[in-house]
Amino acid sequence: MKKISLLQAGENEKIKILEILGGSNLERRLMSMGVYKGKEVVKLSHIGLRGPVVIKSGRSILALGHGVAAKIIVER
Repeated sequence: MKKISLLQAGENEKIKILEILGGSNLERRLMSMGVYKGKEVVKLSHIGLRGPVVIKSGRSILALGHGVAAKIIVER
């Protein structure tokens, strides 16, 4: 049970979201997309050095910006 940023998780790794550091606006925006505290997601890929992070949340596939992904704390 190690706390890391979503950026540090490996590809095709199942992870659990612990907290979102971006404030209530970011939390609300992510919650509307099905990403919230306690949710298990799979990180599919990370494109380039500062490119988007692609995750699978339920049946949805989402691309999150590098800055947003850095604010999502997860556990392996």
